[in-house]
Amino acid sequence: MGRLLFKATLVNKSIITNPLGEKMVKLEFVEEREMPGPLITSPVQYSEIAREIAPIVSQMMRTFNPTGKLNVPRVILFLNEEEWEMARFRPEIGEEVGVFVSDKGGLELRVIKEER
Repeated sequence: MGRLLFKATLVNKSIITNPLGEKMVKLEFVEEREMPGPLITSPVQYSEIAREIAPIVSQMMRTFNPTGKLNVPRVILFLNEEEWEMARFRPEIGEEVGVFVSDKGGLELRVIKEER
């Protein structure tokens, strides 16, 4: 199978208390995807009306979500304080990471370096 790879963006980094009372760092990663356009289906006699209305519906949808992107949850990682202190990987909110999953069940997160 090899390795599975996808990109994700850190959207939340917070400190929480687990049920045992220990402090943990919670990292939430999402994948940004393009918002699909509206799907309009209708009987043949209404197809002309549907073609006229589709652009208006698309424009209205963009007003509710001007970026045109959806955040799809992908990975939530919990680290206790000791693990957080040991970690060399400490992404900041908004940073994009590569998430690698090996065929043996290993998980690796790497910050994607921006080319400038």
